[in-house]
Amino acid sequence: MKGRSFSFLVVLLAGAALGQAASQVPLSIETLAAKADAVVHGKVVRMSCQRDDGGRIFTKVHLQIIEQVKGRERGAALVIVQGGGVLGRRIARSPIQPRFRVGAEVIVFVVFNSRGEAVTLGLNQGKFDVVKPVETGLTTVRNPFHGLAKRDDPRAVVKRALGQAKPLTLVGLMRRVRRAAK
Repeated sequence: MKGRSFSFLVVLLAGAALGQAASQVPLSIETLAAKADAVVHGKVVRMSCQRDDGGRIFTKVHLQIIEQVKGRERGAALVIVQGGGVLGRRIARSPIQPRFRVGAEVIVFVVFNSRGEAVTLGLNQGKFDVVKPVETGLTTVRNPFHGLAKRDDPRAVVKRALGQAKPLTLVGLMRRVRRAAK
């Protein structure tokens, strides 16, 4: 009986991951780089959640810029705006919205909306987590469609199916971005 329950759970998680992947058309790194107004390597230093005049919850993610890879220099910081967040006891989230956390190092591909606010391109596809595993010492990056999945990520099944379950180094990503941005 335990084996059937485990199998059912695996199928359920894989189905959820495939469902999420099916709701997004995977963008190549070259497409992300070409379409982005800016590509920034930075560290999340602060996040603030607010409500707009219509009552919708949104989050501002403040990045300290480590390197401006593409786009016009905007100083030492970049603020990304995204729908949803946690405000008091109210939670508004989308499964395809990128998730940020204070202290995390990220690469973001952004476009600027009509108000001049930075938003991630392709939702969660426009944000790469920077990972520095102690055992290899090699800095890698990942998002839902590129790079190795987190161990507990149900989308790992999707990445393997799409042939995208390979390590992607930070240096390799930057090289591809610079080449595509020319």
